[in-house]
Amino acid sequence: MADLQEILGRVIRQERQNRHLTIKELGDKAGLSEIYVGEIERGQKYPSARVLESLAKALDLDLADLLEYMAEEIRAEREPQVTSVIGFTIPSRSEPRRVTVKRLVNMLDDGDIESVANFSAFLLSKHLTPV
Repeated sequence: MADLQEILGRVIRQERQNRHLTIKELGDKAGLSEIYVGEIERGQKYPSARVLESLAKALDLDLADLLEYMAEEIRAEREPQVTSVIGFTIPSRSEPRRVTVKRLVNMLDDGDIESVANFSAFLLSKHLTPV
């Protein structure tokens, strides 16, 4: 199993890439050097709590979400993945629903998110309406 530094680096790299940011752009947004961000991503440096907060903010994440993504990575190393559906791997152990929804929403474009939200509102209105 990878150590915590490696997992943290992997999560930060993945979130940076999901946002189409370069290491330099992330560093600039977080007030960190490009070299330091690269070292964190490669698992060579372990950031302080303050740096971790800066990185989360630069990635437009709550610190709790960033830590939750790290926890997911740790669980994924311990447990095999079972099913891959449209490029989305479902863990063998259930994760909090909000995490699953966030991961799915992050895969969508802005227009698609609105369509999903409208469809969800429609389903909710049907569910709450007495038959």
